[in-house]
Amino acid sequence: MATVWLELRADLRQRWRALLSLALLLGLIGGVVLTAAAGARRTDTAYPRLLSWANATQVDLLPAANGFPADYYAALAKLPQVAQLSTAVLYQVVLPTARHADNTQVTAMSSPNHGVGIATDKVKVLRGRPYDPDTPGQAMIDPQLAALEHVGPGGTLRLVGVPNDPKTGSPDFTKRVPMAFRVTAVVVFDDQIVPIGGGSGSGNIEPTALVSSFPVPGAASAMSYGNEAQIRLRPGATVDSLSRAATALGKRYPDSSGQILTISQAAQVAATQQAIRPQAIALAAFAALAGLIALAVVGQLLSRQLALDSAEFPVLRAIGATRGSLVGLSLARLAIVTLAGGVIAVAVAIAASPLMPVGPARLAEPHPGVEVNLAILAPGFAAIALLPLALLAGAAWRAAQAAGGPLGVAEPAQPARRSRIGAALTRAGSVTGGVGVAMAFEPGHGRTAVPVRTALAGCVIAVTALTAAAVFGASLVALISTPHSYGQNWDAQLDVEFGGVPGALGARVIAAEPAVTGFASGNYGQLMIADQVVPAIGLDEPPGGGYLTMLAGRAPAAPDEIALGAQTMRAIHARVGQTIPVTVEQIAPGIPTVHRDMRIVGVTVLPAFARGSFTPTGLGTGAVTTASVLSVLSVPSATTLCHTKATCYNFFLLRYRPGTHAAAAAATLIASITKASCPPGSCAMVADQRPTDIKDYASVRDTPLVLAAVLIVFAVGTLAHVLLTGVRRRRRDLALLKTLGFERSQVLGVVAWEASAFAVVALLIGLPLGILAGRWAWAYFANAAGAPADATVPLTAVLLAIPVTLLIANLIAAWPGWTAARLRPALVLRTE
Repeated sequence: MATVWLELRADLRQRWRALLSLALLLGLIGGVVLTAAAGARRTDTAYPRLLSWANATQVDLLPAANGFPADYYAALAKLPQVAQLSTAVLYQVVLPTARHADNTQVTAMSSPNHGVGIATDKVKVLRGRPYDPDTPGQAMIDPQLAALEHVGPGGTLRLVGVPNDPKTGSPDFTKRVPMAFRVTAVVVFDDQIVPIGGGSGSGNIEPTALVSSFPVPGAASAMSYGNEAQIRLRPGATVDSLSRAATALGKRYPDSSGQILTISQAAQVAATQQAIRPQAIALAAFAALAGLIALAVVGQLLSRQLALDSAEFPVLRAIGATRGSLVGLSLARLAIVTLAGGVIAVAVAIAASPLMPVGPARLAEPHPGVEVNLAILAPGFAAIALLPLALLAGAAWRAAQAAGGPLGVAEPAQPARRSRIGAALTRAGSVTGGVGVAMAFEPGHGRTAVPVRTALAGCVIAVTALTAAAVFGASLVALISTPHSYGQNWDAQLDVEFGGVPGALGARVIAAEPAVTGFASGNYGQLMIADQVVPAIGLDEPPGGGYLTMLAGRAPAAPDEIALGAQTMRAIHARVGQTIPVTVEQIAPGIPTVHRDMRIVGVTVLPAFARGSFTPTGLGTGAVTTASVLSVLSVPSATTLCHTKATCYNFFLLRYRPGTHAAAAAATLIASITKASCPPGSCAMVADQRPTDIKDYASVRDTPLVLAAVLIVFAVGTLAHVLLTGVRRRRRDLALLKTLGFERSQVLGVVAWEASAFAVVALLIGLPLGILAGRWAWAYFANAAGAPADATVPLTAVLLAIPVTLLIANLIAAWPGWTAARLRPALVLRTE
């Protein structure tokens, strides 16, 4: 054991640079992996932790009362299902018209029991301090309102209150009342982390203000459009049980009117978490891929280092060292590297933790800043320190019994054939090229022997992973930036939401804008298929079609035909050509549902078709039928312009002439349909119909690029380590070359040729493998998402990678080459 200890100490003194470089490389890539893994967990849990920290409510109860039912709320708070209750009064408030359009709505509320924002749904303060609930005229506002009014803590927020008409109960905008509030803080409300809701797929959230009290006498009744109780449930209580108890209680309190509307926040919470999850998944996938690639490449480097260090084992065995002690020596050397790398990785992850979480979760994070996530860092440290040792234990055991070569030392196991490329370069007159290529591909003999397969394998893995990341990233960018890929094959949508327009009238309205070259007419709807609610559209395309992106089959052409999104198809376990029972659900009461059998004729990609609070279609979610199946004629009370028995439409998909000014065309069409009796505000133009999936993917579009950047750094470090250790190991060979007449420039050329040879082999093998791997990864992802599976290969970038890689390889070779060129032959040969 003493011999092993002495050998280990000697190695540390002589080879500390090589061991330190390995530890730094392992620590840096390990730090990136741990940062991403901890960031994924922090991102995924940010919103649930915010809800817990904010003491968020789960249910809103809205009595249909004209006044504030204080007695009812007091009794409601005593129900066994209620853990905590806060009351809120909602006011009709708009922004001043000096800088904004007329009637720009603001969500303004106050809390009579001072609970909202303080005791429940506690706000996250970004700037300033919470207001004093007992001081009138103070307000906490969200960042959107702060940006619109250019006001911050300490400033004055000016709003306009709109009272109700006493006779009609409707807002009377002619009697606006100016108001002023002192802003104490800019805050985030727990239901505003991700924009959700809004008609026509807009997804906008109104600017919000929480005020201590209104400075207008009688505002609660004159300007209020309702009030609510925001309730936090006791453990085990359900929304249904609370709703039944609240309704029964309301019948005993006349001030509540006996009619109670129950709104669960579960859908909003689920939608927010769903919007955040892609970033968490992207970070987790990044950590997993980077970790696997790092394990493969670092494993090759450590295996190479183990082979280099075990060259003297036959000599140590000859003087009495046992096989077990030699295995222990090998693993001890590696353990020094892995333990140091683990410590560096943990330090890097902690230092980088303020960068996490990412995306909307960063706004939700209740405790931003440095985080020490032991649930990730402790297992991560153990994996970095122990996993390479476990993988290389077998190699260490084999190295401990390797037989000595002719010179008494262990040599690499690969065959000692001369490199044909090196010989050809030598015959062609390039001696430096021949020697450099030979050093890259030939292991050598004796104490100067080096393992070349592991070095080549590490470089090939790095290039393969880098190319695969580039192909996947280019395909993702193409998906989110190409409307046809996510199903939008038109320029704008004329949307009447719950209204209806006969086809003939729609054609006359659209004819007012000569820039429109074609249009398709459609309806919104909702289907029940295999006990699942499926958002749907009905579409009548003009001759030639092309308004739908089809992955398989064709678009529906008859009332008994249907096309489904890929995810919906998997969810109901159906296939193209199969006939399925479909229920057409109605949005108005008193109208019977329609049951019919429909044949699946295709698989389609759908953009976001949304109206009101109904679930929108998504990338691979939803269904398409012909328009008559979902015609608004089945809901007469919802129509606005339909007075005939002809099929009515909820929207029109418009194609413009190239070069059309979209805003001007939209204004013309809105004026035209308003002139045709569409109520103001009920008809809109929508240009951006990206589904939620695409918006989520857009937020992580840079993840493959970040992975590629990490892999570039990793590849550079790998090649630098290979060259540095190779030059140090082959000092005698280089000294002999200088003795035979090589000049410094020629020695530099030898190392440059060696680096170029590594790069060429890595490119020849890694680029094709990377393209195949990237295409396979994209096909798997796209099929799961319900998007087109055609991968985008960035051919220009791939071709450009060839000269860039060779340039980088030669730049990396500069320092090892300069070190080799400065060797003193006499000193090296005497010590060797």
